[in-house]
This record gives sequence, structure tokens and C-alpha cells, in this order.
Amino acid sequence: MYSSAQKIEFENIANPHSWFLISSELHDQAKHLKQSCTTQITKRSSTDSVSWKSSNRSVILLAGFALENILKAYLIYENPSFVSEGVLSKEIQTHSLSKLARRSQLLPYKERGIKTLTYYEDGLESWARYPCGLNWAKTKEQRLLDERSWTNYLWLMRAYESRFKKLLKRGWKGEHEFDGWYEIDGNWLS
Repeated sequence: MYSSAQKIEFENIANPHSWFLISSELHDQAKHLKQSCTTQITKRSSTDSVSWKSSNRSVILLAGFALENILKAYLIYENPSFVSEGVLSKEIQTHSLSKLARRSQLLPYKERGIKTLTYYEDGLESWARYPCGLNWAKTKEQRLLDERSWTNYLWLMRAYESRFKKLLKRGWKGEHEFDGWYEIDGNWLS
């Protein structure tokens, strides 16, 4: 389907370090938006009133995609064949953070992190992206980002970064010509 040169170029673009960098960019934007948003939305009914930051959906969506990218970085590190034919393997063509995490053998805190992953996965699959589901039964109410869920997200990203930087320092070899290692200094996902 693709030439050898195209497969090599795709492998160069889709290497685990690239997924790590995108995760970092999304993570930075989620943190910035959470800290900088000052506008509020209030929903009132005859019995109560609830308020939240207008950036709620966007912060959860960005954080969820940051998690998705770092999980895919781990999976591609472990399985170079996932990017070897010039296409992403069907194994990682999902937004299900819990499924991606379960596939990894190197991911730290798999069981401990599953609740946090599920929280953000729910937004990626529905309410953080769209106002409604495909039908009434698949429509979910927006969740409000609470400090505990945000703190758990930040902790998980730090843990993922710490292990991943050590893995990349050991190197990564693709199935074609890619063979390299990365020394990453500083805090990227912290």
C-alpha cells in the first residue's frame, strides 16, 4: 500500500517521542485554560442553582487527549509494529483510555490510575465533545471538574512522564530505519 520510503517517514513522524510531545502540548493548554478562565456558567432551576467555569468541557477534553497521547506513546514504544506500515494500528485507534492503559505492559500505576482514566475517557467519548449523544440513551450530562479529579490527573501525568523519560533514554528502535534515544530534561507533564 505504501512505499518503503513512506513507511520510514511515517515511522519517523509517529515515533513515541512525538506522541509524548503532543501530550505535553495538550497538557500545558489544559493547565493554562484551567488557571486562566474567569467566566462562569450558571444553571438555575426552581429548586437549585449550579455554577461552573465556562472552560470545564475544554479543560477535560484537553486533559483527556493529553492522557490519550501519552498512553499511545507507551504502546508504540512497546509495539513498534503499531506504526510500521504507514498507518496507525487498529490496536490504538480508540479514545478509550482504560483500554489503551490495559494494553500496556510498562505503564506505571495501571490499577491505581484506572478511575482517573475512566473519568476523562467518559468526556472524550461524549459530553466534552458534543452537546448530546447519538440518541437519548447515549446522551450524558456534563461532569464538572472537581479538584480531586484534577489532582489525580496531575499526579498520573507526572508518573507517566517519569517512567516514559527513562524508557526513551534507553532508546527506541522502529521496524524500519528509526533507531534513537532521547534525553529529556525538565518537567514536561508536571
